[in-house]
Amino acid sequence: MSSLTVSSVNQSGFQQLSALTAKRNADQAEQMAQALRKQADAVQAQADQYAAKAQALDSQASKAKVDSDAAHLRLNLSNAFQDAGAQLTKTIQNAEVRPSTYSQTVAGITTTSAADDNKAVGSSIDIVA
Repeated sequence: MSSLTVSSVNQSGFQQLSALTAKRNADQAEQMAQALRKQADAVQAQADQYAAKAQALDSQASKAKVDSDAAHLRLNLSNAFQDAGAQLTKTIQNAEVRPSTYSQTVAGITTTSAADDNKAVGSSIDIVA
């Protein structure tokens, strides 16, 4: 019986040791899981910050694109006005003025000046009795 008792005690001790080892392993695994959760939360927070920064940069890039397009439009418009002005200046400089073009006479219409007319307005009064 004594060998049975020793065997029983050994078995009980082994079971307790196994249970203690399993508990210690479980506690270590829980601590590791908590540490990994903390690390994952920190990485997620950092990823959220980077996503927010990326979104802000995307917004700034979109605004810069709109501003760039508007600047190109203004530049193109300015160049068009400059070209039109240059063409107008060239046309004016190359224009040949012919007085006969601007002093046309129309048939049947004559003009007289006040010097040609000997009668002044109100110079003679007719009295009807």
